Amino acid sequence: MKKFAIWGAAISLIVFVIDWGVIGLKLLEGDYDITLGAYLAVACLVIFFVCLMYIRFGQKCLHCGKIMQSNWKYCPHCGEEIFCSNTGIQAEKGTE
Repeated sequence: MKKFAIWGAAISLIVFVIDWGVIGLKLLEGDYDITLGAYLAVACLVIFFVCLMYIRFGQKCLHCGKIMQSNWKYCPHCGEEIFCSNTGIQAEKGTE
């Protein structure tokens, strides 16, 4: 799923840049009807930032595999400790 988010962010950013190029060309030609292009640009930005948020907060628990935030000490689903309390390093599966 993380690969999908990375590809989604990349594709939405590419479409955003192409869209703003088309809007710029329309404005140079004197065509000021850019409403559709502006809506497409906003949609691309929303998709881009949603994908970035998923990449940032989409860490999985090593014990149960559920999605959780990266800064949590315990998994909210299985209750297992994610970080070693002594070192602050993420515990590996099967070690404790």
